[in-house]
Amino acid sequence: METDEIKTAWVSKSWTKKEKPWGHEMSWSSFTSGHGKLLFILKGNRTSLKFNPQKNESLLVLSGKLQVTFGDELSIKNPNSHPMITEVLEPGGCLHVQSCCPYRLEALTDCEIIEIGNYLHDSPVRIEDDYGRSDEKNT
Repeated sequence: METDEIKTAWVSKSWTKKEKPWGHEMSWSSFTSGHGKLLFILKGNRTSLKFNPQKNESLLVLSGKLQVTFGDELSIKNPNSHPMITEVLEPGGCLHVQSCCPYRLEALTDCEIIEIGNYLHDSPVRIEDDYGRSDEKNT
């Protein structure tokens, strides 16, 4: 098979750290449509209740005890027919969130979580926030 483009692998040291009211995150991206984050959520803190209009995410708990609240794309508009679900995840537990589905992460102990998303430039929509923040990228 002959082609004008050759696929390759590469090493990068380009990650950013952002302080958050619930802890901090370290993020990186390598492809135009994908990114990763390492989230550090401090005990007793939680992220916004939010959804992503286009991005799907998978979150893997590396350490700690994490309470996750999540729903389907109709949970906000019709909570009686589509109630939110709450579960506790420990190391190795995963939460998979499709676009337009609300979710929130709450640290029952200090937590480290890997987040992988498929749409880098999607801006989340905040539904509730404990810290008085409005809609903005990277909640």
